Order: sequence, then C-alpha cells, then structure tokens
Amino acid sequence: MCLIVQFGMGGTTKLAGRYRLLNPLGGGAVRLAFDELEHRDVAVRELRLPPELGESRDSAVRDARLATGLRHPSIVSVLDVVVEDGVPWLVMEFASGASLEQAVGARRTLPVVQAARVGVCVLAALVTAHAAGIVHGRVNPGNVLLSTTGRALLTGFGLPQAGLRPSADLWSLAATLHFAVEGRPPGRVAAAGTDPLRALIRAMLDPLGAPQVEMVAETLDRLALERSLDQVIAASGPLSLARVAAIGLAVLDLLAPSHACGGHHGAVHPSSILLPDVPPEEAGSPAAWILPSRVAGPAAPAFRPPERVPSQAADLWALGATLFAAVEGRPPAPGAPLSKAGALAPVLFRLLSGDPAQRGDHGTLRKDLRAVALPAVR
Repeated sequence: MCLIVQFGMGGTTKLAGRYRLLNPLGGGAVRLAFDELEHRDVAVRELRLPPELGESRDSAVRDARLATGLRHPSIVSVLDVVVEDGVPWLVMEFASGASLEQAVGARRTLPVVQAARVGVCVLAALVTAHAAGIVHGRVNPGNVLLSTTGRALLTGFGLPQAGLRPSADLWSLAATLHFAVEGRPPGRVAAAGTDPLRALIRAMLDPLGAPQVEMVAETLDRLALERSLDQVIAASGPLSLARVAAIGLAVLDLLAPSHACGGHHGAVHPSSILLPDVPPEEAGSPAAWILPSRVAGPAAPAFRPPERVPSQAADLWALGATLFAAVEGRPPAPGAPLSKAGALAPVLFRLLSGDPAQRGDHGTLRKDLRAVALPAVR
C-alpha cells in the first residue's frame, strides 16, 4: 500500500490543541511532536490514503483507532488518532533507535542470536495484534526498531489492511529475519545454511505452508538463548564424556513420545540439537533440546543413516553419529577411530551399526548412557 505523506497544513504547528509539531524524524515520514497535555514526546504521521485503496477517510480513521488499544512491550503504540482540517494523523509513542534496515546497512548483518531475539520480540507483538483482530501488513526491516536496551520494537500500526491474513505477517517476519542475517530479502531462493535460524526461516517461507505459530515461537525463544551442538563443537572442540552422554539422554527423552507412537523424527543431527549456555546441573533444565523436524533442516551426509529410510532405528543411528561428533570433534566416517570416546565407545559402536536391529532400544541405551553421564545428571 502506498501512502502519501504530507507536512505543513497551511502553517499549523499544533494538532488537536495539544500536539506541537517539531522536527522530522528519520526519512521525514514521521515528525517529532510534544504532547503538551501529558508532557511527553510523541511521534506523529500525517496520512492521506491513495485513491486505489478504496477506503473512505472515516473508515480509515475508524480502523486506525482499533490500533490504539494495542499494548505490548514490543509494539510502538498508537496513542491517538486525530483529524485536523479534514486530514487524519496518527499519534504514536516516541521510540528511539535505529531501524533494522539502517542497522544492517551500517553494521552489516546481525549475529544469529541477536536476529533470533529480534524475531522473539516481533513475533510476540504480532501474536498480540492478531489476537485483537489486527493484521499489521507492513512487517519489514524499516518498521523494526532496535532499541538501545536491546529490545526490538514493531512500528507501523494504524492503517487498514483490507483482505490480509495473519499468515501474511508471519511470512513477512521470516523475510525480515532473512534480511537480518543475510543483508538481503529472500528473493526466489532463501539462503542456504545449516544453522537452526536459517532452517527455521526457510520453513517459515515455505510456499506450502509455514509451521504453527507456537512452534515458531518456541524455536525462536530457544535460539535466542541457546547454541546448536555444531556451533559449540566448532567453538570449543570435543565435549566431555559426561556431557555428551547427558545430551544423548536428553535427546532420547525427546524422541521417546514419537517413537512410542510408532513415529520418528527424521532430522537428528548436530545443527538440530540446542544446548543451554550454562551446565544443566546449574540451569535445572535438560542438557539438550531438539528442534522439531519441521524446522530442523536437512542433515549433512555424514549424519544420514546408511539405510537412507527414515525410521526409529534411523533416528538412533543419527543420534550415534551426532554423539560421535560431539565426543571426537568431527563427523563419523567409515573406519574412523574412536580416540576420545572412552566408556562411551560401546554405545556408539552399537548405535552406528549397519544393522538397524543391533542399535538397541530406549531402555538399554538410557541405562548405558546414564552410567557415563552420571556426574552431569545428578
């Protein structure tokens, strides 16, 4: 939707007898003003709807006023809608900070963890808006502000969005996160990459349908606080035997419900497993969490089971390959020696068997892993 933005109003310097117009902000579409009644800075925007929108002024003002009821820490609130000399104005909370578009243009792309935190904030804002029956319709890097305190704020509420569904906002959020980590819109092909955030973005951009909002929210929450196993290995090298066994136990527990129902995961690999930044005994939480297969992304060849057919036994082989990489610091390969596996070696040999029937069951694997992990799970 195109907006025609005007300032001037024949020399008028105050709106509704209380908002004193000051200097333009950013690119000039928004102006700083001072609310003389509440004694606070606000931002105002004069809007004229283009003819092709087909909306009357009264309808546009009515729809804009719906946004004044939205309150969320990650929403730049619409405080008031006033009409001066027949022209509607939005009065918004004043929020300082650079837009995501400006930040990426000036400082290059965001680190994955920071981009995930942006996603957490913006998605929470959208969930609040959608619950109120409001579709934003213009989620883009220019409407995401990065505050000095590290929060991301979504601005741009207040305009009617005829015919748009909430799913349009979620697709735009994915495109915005793509811009945050890649420095460009997704275009025809989303960015490749095995890290969990890029895998999530690709899933959200899938033309066949994005994951459920709850799944996206939980994944973003995790990515904002945790690192994937492959990132930890790349940064710190092989993990201790006790920690690797604890990770194996946690993943088994997460696979158990699906396996008990005859299902499988199909995407167990180091990029799909997230680890807390603090040891599990200090965090009071599981040693690992696995991304849902819908958002986990494909595994590298070294973590694909030899039978190439997804199954519960294939999940166990992939878990063995993942634990091998965690303890040895490198993916498994035919004939590769287990030089650091110690007491974990028999478990890995069993999991990596070419015969699916030899990989064991959950009960036996849990017992053997727990014996190695005991110091980390007490």
